[in-house]
Amino acid sequence: MKAVHMKQKLVISVLAGIMMIPGSAITANAADSSTDMPSAVPVAGIESVLTDCYENNVKQNIHLYLVKTEEGEYLNRAFSNTGDGYAYIRNAPDEKSDWIGKLYGNSTVTVLEYNKDWAKIQSGNAEGYVPVNVLYLGEEAQKHAAEYEKYQATVTADVLNVRAGQGTDTQVLTQVTLNQQYQITGKPSKGWYPIQVGEIAGWVSGEYINIEKIYSYAETKAEEEERLAREAAQKAAEEAKAAEAAMIQSQSSAGQAVIDYACQFIGNPYVWGGTSLTEGADCSGFVQSVYANFGISLPRTTWDMESVGVPVSYEEAMPGDIVLYDGHVGLYMGDGNIVNAMNEEDGIGICSATYTNIITIRRVL
Repeated sequence: MKAVHMKQKLVISVLAGIMMIPGSAITANAADSSTDMPSAVPVAGIESVLTDCYENNVKQNIHLYLVKTEEGEYLNRAFSNTGDGYAYIRNAPDEKSDWIGKLYGNSTVTVLEYNKDWAKIQSGNAEGYVPVNVLYLGEEAQKHAAEYEKYQATVTADVLNVRAGQGTDTQVLTQVTLNQQYQITGKPSKGWYPIQVGEIAGWVSGEYINIEKIYSYAETKAEEEERLAREAAQKAAEEAKAAEAAMIQSQSSAGQAVIDYACQFIGNPYVWGGTSLTEGADCSGFVQSVYANFGISLPRTTWDMESVGVPVSYEEAMPGDIVLYDGHVGLYMGDGNIVNAMNEEDGIGICSATYTNIITIRRVL
């Protein structure tokens, strides 16, 4: 933790611009705080106090003037005590004032001042007031500090191995690179530190990382709005991706059903102008008749089939897609193959989808 800052009150008797020191009287004209003592609280009626006043008189008798504050000794660093909830950070020490941020249960704050039952705090970009009872202060802050402190490792090597254990003889799980940052997830052992890299939990040598203590902070209202908008957009994107995956899975299943049906007729004859899957069909008649079994009506010729459904790339092709060539058509099976009515010699069979140039691939499911 940072150094402890102790605030104390300087009690000074004042009369007509005179500050009373036991056994002496000194006229006070200017004030410069010594580097060896806390800043004095301004005294009503005195505009300034001389530097030598503090150095030579007040400093020597400081024990007469320092009294404990009502709050007692406190650390300027404090921690939220809100459990799983949060406390509003307000723009004034009043429950009815507007809130400008939220102090969550994992937050660290700097106490700026006290105002009765309220504390003015700075936490991240949020500065405002919270009730004192939502903070761990002083000794309580020291007691709970470890719960809020986290440690971050910054990689200092060009490439650093993340290993399964503490030592260069253990398995390399992955690698991280210069200036990447990872949270240290536990206590070091034998000079090695545990970190989490995506789904991988491993260990890195302490010789090749810089370690920094980090904290979590409050969130301003604007930051919360931005976060919620990001989360909503991310959720929408994930839902769209899931819907697309479900649709593709559905199309793939339906397409596979088409292929499974078409493959029943492998070995049957090729007949120019034919549409019979058993007695004989040409390339377009074969595709047309296969899809007719699934209630989908297709044009009779390959040229007309070039405009059905939606176009997809070869990389996107799935089972059941219609692959069209110059004067020929087949059904994509997957794995780079098509089932098609090839010619009178080979009949209905399987060949490479790239045996010649592809004009277009159409998806009708």
